[in-house]
Amino acid sequence: MLLRHAHLAPIGIMIKNILLIDDHDIIRFGLQTLIDRSGTCRVIDSQGSLAKGVAAIGQLTPDLVVCDMSMDDSKGLNTVRAVVKAQSPRPVLLLSMHDEMIYAEQTLALGAKGYLMKENAHEHLMQAINTLLAGNVWVSAEVNTYLLNRLMTRNRSLSAARSSGQVSRLSQRELEVLEKIGAGKTTKQIAHDLDLSPRTVDIHRANIKKKLELKTSVEIVAFALSRM
Repeated sequence: MLLRHAHLAPIGIMIKNILLIDDHDIIRFGLQTLIDRSGTCRVIDSQGSLAKGVAAIGQLTPDLVVCDMSMDDSKGLNTVRAVVKAQSPRPVLLLSMHDEMIYAEQTLALGAKGYLMKENAHEHLMQAINTLLAGNVWVSAEVNTYLLNRLMTRNRSLSAARSSGQVSRLSQRELEVLEKIGAGKTTKQIAHDLDLSPRTVDIHRANIKKKLELKTSVEIVAFALSRM
């Protein structure tokens, strides 16, 4: 059902449009309440099936999609693939009752930008949404620590020769961007520090991933941290 709102954004703030996909009416109502109260985002549509949600994405091109991983007409990673494909390149936040230690990394690898346990949605939903809208990735602190530790361990296990050979393929500017990533800087902060456009920083990130044979943004962070 398409939801229309007459909310006026505070001066200087552009309201972001959010699409909800979840097959439980009460969950969608709760999520919409949290989002509409934020003052920075609004729910423009709410759908109870993956098929209708994907169709709505094509019609409305929302700034962000919040989607349950398991619904009556789709389950698990198949849902992730379908929503990410329809919403790309805009961000998708997955909600799930499944163990985040098992599924969070897989959803990120498939192109989702965030994974949030439903039991934590009331506390962290808007923080996760704002993180994704800022161009970053959201997982819980526990998952973030787990992934970074595991990836750092894996990177450190690479032979010194291979690591040195990979890094030597980076340009001076790419090395500067990698250093900023290791320092925890966001794309906008890196762009400001290096006097570049955010798009140029994203291009450097993509080149770094390719040259270092890394698959995700999390792996870039882990690699950068391992060199500090």
